[in-house]
Amino acid sequence: MKSLAGKPVRILFVEDDVAHHALIHSWLKSEGYHIDAFHSGLDAQQFLSEQWADLAILDWDLPGVSGDKLLQKIRSRSQSIMPVIFQTVHSAESDIVRILDAGADDYLVKPYDRQVLLARMRALLRRFAPMNVQGRKMFVDGECALDQPARSLVVAGVAHKLGTKEFDILWHLARHTGAVVLRQDLMSVVWGWDAAVQSRSVDMYVSRLRASLKAAGVGWTVQSVYATGYRLTLKPDVDQSGAGASGADASGAGASGAGASPEGAA
Repeated sequence: MKSLAGKPVRILFVEDDVAHHALIHSWLKSEGYHIDAFHSGLDAQQFLSEQWADLAILDWDLPGVSGDKLLQKIRSRSQSIMPVIFQTVHSAESDIVRILDAGADDYLVKPYDRQVLLARMRALLRRFAPMNVQGRKMFVDGECALDQPARSLVVAGVAHKLGTKEFDILWHLARHTGAVVLRQDLMSVVWGWDAAVQSRSVDMYVSRLRASLKAAGVGWTVQSVYATGYRLTLKPDVDQSGAGASGADASGAGASGAGASPEGAA
């Protein structure tokens, strides 16, 4: 039995197609996961009102309560974080973007390979395990902190809720404050999968993040480093690389060591 912090890894699996349900259930069982499996959205909704899981695999078209409604219920419980993989026959880019914007962490189009599903599950469990076990905060700059379980930027005790992807981007950049984070690394950590939509969407989410930082009244800047990636600077008026802190940079040289280093705390 797979375990997390000494407890079995619990998977919520919701799929109404009988054959596909049996197939995925057998994959998960053979890997040693504890499975809470349902064929209807109503049954899964009842489960979520009473219990929790370490990861959810949801189908979109479910009887009773749809998968996107279940996702809303999961994301409404901000005191705990459950990574969610959507698996569906919907392959249109607009559908993928809609569900990821709603808070899903990954998206698989049926049919998909067993090893791909299991690898993405492992990646999400690694990324979310510290949050689910004890919750985490990152103290970044004076009275500013990132509250990971609530996905909020806390400024002088006031919480500013961020979108799921915005927060994940900020969290990863804050872990490397002042250093250049490669675009591909950021995409891998935040999205955890390879799709063309990532490349087209990352700039949009960074733009949203910049607007959220401005609205929260913090002087942090997410810089675009030309042909490389992004860098979070806490004091944009300070020249970190000899070329000025605003605008796009040609290289990441001299980017590390600026600003306060984030510190994870339980």
